[in-house]
Amino acid sequence: MGANATSATPAPIAQLRTLAGALISAVVMFGVVAFFTLGSRGYPPVWVPAGLGALALLVHAAAETVGYRTPALSPTDEPEAARAAGRAAYQSAMLVRFALCESVALIALVAAFAVEPMTAKTYLVGGTLSLLLLAWHVWPSERTIRRVQAQLDRAGGHSDLHATLHGNPAGSALL
Repeated sequence: MGANATSATPAPIAQLRTLAGALISAVVMFGVVAFFTLGSRGYPPVWVPAGLGALALLVHAAAETVGYRTPALSPTDEPEAARAAGRAAYQSAMLVRFALCESVALIALVAAFAVEPMTAKTYLVGGTLSLLLLAWHVWPSERTIRRVQAQLDRAGGHSDLHATLHGNPAGSALL
């Protein structure tokens, strides 16, 4: 390694995106396994995609209702402690949203093996819906960061979440 080379730690947002990508890729891998195990012959009964669609709507509502809840930070919290608490709360809430959103894929995987005709197309419906939910609720984006930051700061505390996750704890502007 050269004299000018540094081993910079990636910003927390990069680490969270790596975690989210790894978790989300499991949904795709379930689909690959379902395809090679079950094949793609036949179509699921109409009630299966309708049920999975209704489940996806319920999961979306649950994620909107409970998936972004975090404890409010106190205005008296030290800045470093508030940043650490905000980052931990964001990651915790992200994992709750992941568990909710992945449930559609898991139920679709069970249905693919349990409902006649057994076909990977059953999983394709639920897996696709789950991927859409995961992209909206789990992938660390400016929208999800703003929502969690608003929850953290609602009692007058200052989480500085946006800047902390982007590796700039000194700056606090939401861009």
